[in-house]
Amino acid sequence: MMKKNNCVLTFTLILIATTIFAQDFTGSATYKTDMKMKIKLDSTQANTSQMDMIQEQLRFAMQKDFELTFNKTESNWRELEKLDKPSGGSGMNVQIQIVGAGGGNDGLLYKNTKTKKSIESTDAFGKLFLVADELEAVEWEMTSETKQIGKYTCYKAISKREVTEMVFSDVNGESEEKEEKRMQTITVWYTPEIPVNHGPEGYWGLPGLILEVNDGRRIMICTKVVLNPEKPISIEIPLKGKKVEGEEYEAIMKEHAEKMNKMYGGGKKKGQNSSFEIRIGG
Repeated sequence: MMKKNNCVLTFTLILIATTIFAQDFTGSATYKTDMKMKIKLDSTQANTSQMDMIQEQLRFAMQKDFELTFNKTESNWRELEKLDKPSGGSGMNVQIQIVGAGGGNDGLLYKNTKTKKSIESTDAFGKLFLVADELEAVEWEMTSETKQIGKYTCYKAISKREVTEMVFSDVNGESEEKEEKRMQTITVWYTPEIPVNHGPEGYWGLPGLILEVNDGRRIMICTKVVLNPEKPISIEIPLKGKKVEGEEYEAIMKEHAEKMNKMYGGGKKKGQNSSFEIRIGG
């Protein structure tokens, strides 16, 4: 009888210890991102070598480092400071501001997978916004395919969704913008060896940390993981910025994008033989 009671007590202590460990489980993961961008200019504005240089500069500008810090149910996603800058030399002044990409230089994205809520503090066009939204429920198709990322065995999961993207163009001084819908296939690799349902940016909802994301136009891959570090990890909830809902923020960004399109096309006279097209992620 005493032996049985001791076994029950031992099992209870193990269960309590496991629960405490799960509650205190924290970590950080560093990711590198890369995005495809396409700019079409006619031959009067740039030759082939200039176009190649512009494309490379834009690609370099979109190569960023991010950090994901997390506990069992909450996470922070923020961009790490980048010291090196793209070199010039194309002889052309090309500047494109990408906004609403999930935690910019002054941004902080907070996710709570228990409440399924997110709050993001993001600087866009010189204004700080505090965007509250619901976490998107992603329907993942999990597979048995595996690969190794660092020391972790990862499993492949796929999701498909319809996305709308903006295409800005200017033909002979006529500015134009249009929305294009397409089906996007998202392929991720997650590891159950890190038992949290977090991931980079807005990705989440798998039985393990997502270490790689490829949506066909952008890649995010984890380069470093630190679990239960000696220095305690504190998850922050953003508080600064103009409070807006997700849909309201998207409308504001669309309005600013339209203004930018007019600025790009406004410097040319109607009838000039010139054209350009900017397609982000294309």
